[in-house]
Amino acid sequence: MNRLTMRVRNGLVCFLFLCLCPVSALADDVKIEGRVFTESGPMQEARVYVYRSYGEIQGNTPLLVSGPADGQGAYKIHLPQGEYYFTARGSKDGKEFFAYHGNNPIKVETENIWVSLMTNEIKPSEYSDGATSLKGVVTYKGKPVKGAYMALYTLENKRFKGLGFRTENIEEDGTFNLSVPPNKYIVIAKKMQGDNTIRPLKNGDLFCYYPQNPVEVKSDKTVQIEVSCYPKGDRKSFVDTPAIKANDYLTTENVIDRYKFGIKGKVVDIEGKPVPNVYVLAYRGEYDTVFMMFHVSHGTEYASKTDTEGNYFIPIDSDGNFHILARNVLGGSPHSGEVYGLYGGNPRHMASFKKGQIIENINIVVGEAMVEEVKYKVKDTRKVDNVVYRTDAILDKDTVWKGNILIYGTVWVKRGVTLIIEPGAVIKFKKQDRDNNGIGDGELIIEGRIIARGTKKDRIIFTSAEEKPDAKDWSYLLFLATGSDSILDYCEFRYAFSGLQIHYSNAKVSNCFFEKNNEGLRYNRSNVVIEHNNFLDNEIGIRFVRLEGKAVINDNMISKNNVGILFMQPHGKTVNFYMEQPVSGIELPVIVNNNIYNNNDYNYKIGERRSIALDVTKNWWGSAKSEAIEEFIYDKKSDNNLGEVIYSPFLAEPVINAGVSGSSM
Repeated sequence: MNRLTMRVRNGLVCFLFLCLCPVSALADDVKIEGRVFTESGPMQEARVYVYRSYGEIQGNTPLLVSGPADGQGAYKIHLPQGEYYFTARGSKDGKEFFAYHGNNPIKVETENIWVSLMTNEIKPSEYSDGATSLKGVVTYKGKPVKGAYMALYTLENKRFKGLGFRTENIEEDGTFNLSVPPNKYIVIAKKMQGDNTIRPLKNGDLFCYYPQNPVEVKSDKTVQIEVSCYPKGDRKSFVDTPAIKANDYLTTENVIDRYKFGIKGKVVDIEGKPVPNVYVLAYRGEYDTVFMMFHVSHGTEYASKTDTEGNYFIPIDSDGNFHILARNVLGGSPHSGEVYGLYGGNPRHMASFKKGQIIENINIVVGEAMVEEVKYKVKDTRKVDNVVYRTDAILDKDTVWKGNILIYGTVWVKRGVTLIIEPGAVIKFKKQDRDNNGIGDGELIIEGRIIARGTKKDRIIFTSAEEKPDAKDWSYLLFLATGSDSILDYCEFRYAFSGLQIHYSNAKVSNCFFEKNNEGLRYNRSNVVIEHNNFLDNEIGIRFVRLEGKAVINDNMISKNNVGILFMQPHGKTVNFYMEQPVSGIELPVIVNNNIYNNNDYNYKIGERRSIALDVTKNWWGSAKSEAIEEFIYDKKSDNNLGEVIYSPFLAEPVINAGVSGSSM
């Protein structure tokens, strides 16, 4: 017995049960009427299934099953007020048909509603040996659909709107071929009439739901499916048959149109000019939690696109707190040149919404990640001397720090703003752990620019404020999706989770000390120059997590750490997005002229199981003998699934001027 037959049989059992044990319509129940169609006409004998949740659809446990539709495809049911999922099933000419309403879940309140469902033929999935992938075609009335996009959602999703776990445009011939990890996915496609905007569906837009969702993607198997569409709110385009609706019932489109509440604002660049045609996304979050980039790495049902004046509006229909960001590329982490920016009204980048409201002026400043085209001009500065930031704070104008700065939570430097730190300043972070992950929450995040230029005698110090400091007392100084001309010179980083993290940004780090941190420095898809620094007594000296961007690491002293340099995807407190393929190929870091020696476990370690050869020639490894060097390198010689570390030719003696210039270390 195939899955479809089982579903139909189970549905009939539920229907018979409901007929034998009828539920009486209560006086305050709402009348629901409508019709069920195929593209050739009304579907006689079809049944409408009503569920309280999507989980009930997967469990095949409907709240209610209608009687068989009449010759006009019409049905009638009664429902109490609430939110419901509507589907329809039936057979015609020996073929099975299914419909999932694109407005699910539909709100049933006090007024009667007319709900029509347009069914498509069920075509089972087909598996074949091959790459782990999902492929197929999107069709409308049997013809391929051009200009649509495909969204995959995991079963954890409650609603299937906006971005999914994976969202991509399909090919011009209507086909798609997505390489995704093995899992079960809800497959939905959409085609917007007149544009390719990610927005709520309008009348005439195509909604396409695979009737045998979820689709299971299996290892080393290619699964092929056909996803058929119907036009939202345009039954006549789907099938031209005479209308029979003679009552004043609301349609589902009438119900949706009543909810014009949400979040609105404007997207501008750092010069205040409107930025058109960028996506603005809202992600549900908890207001009291520490903001992490993985909070906005997945899909969201709440999305919009800016108009020619940079304005946007995101419809929202329920209470919640939402992280807001703008970008011109959907999915994954920021790429070089991508327009990107987070809402800067508070360090959580969050707007609080109550049902029935319109929240205005949620404005966002964006810039190009990893592109240094705009040189910041320091304006009138706010001078801060010996200050305590007891709560999370936003720096929204150019600021100068001097003396002692104490930070209890997060300080965020907005895009377009410069933070200047004078020589001799000491920035301390008080240990707090609001998310209970064992890592202090204190952090300084740079979306704008930082100039922290110390001197040999008066270094700038970033450290713990605890009497008995320890690694992980505070989080990090973070560069996030910025292309600005920031400077870190003669600084010290101690007792952090990561002294410095650089993500999707440009940065130069020189003459800095990284000591007694969990990680000295971590970077991820960035253009970085790391030269003449000391990495001593850290758990990990330098960690990099992608082979993308231009990274130059030279003339550094990397010693007495447990691991000198580590290439590995991150775990725990991280700003990383989910795993994804490089967008422009692999670009290996240039690691030359460093003294990498006397680290406790390994001088160089690969923890990422990818068969890539990494060139780290022309460095001093603490010995002139290959056997001694290899003993402290962890690569394919230790684990055959790893890549190879190519260390030869190597330097036969230490680099004399490696490390911080003028340092005695």
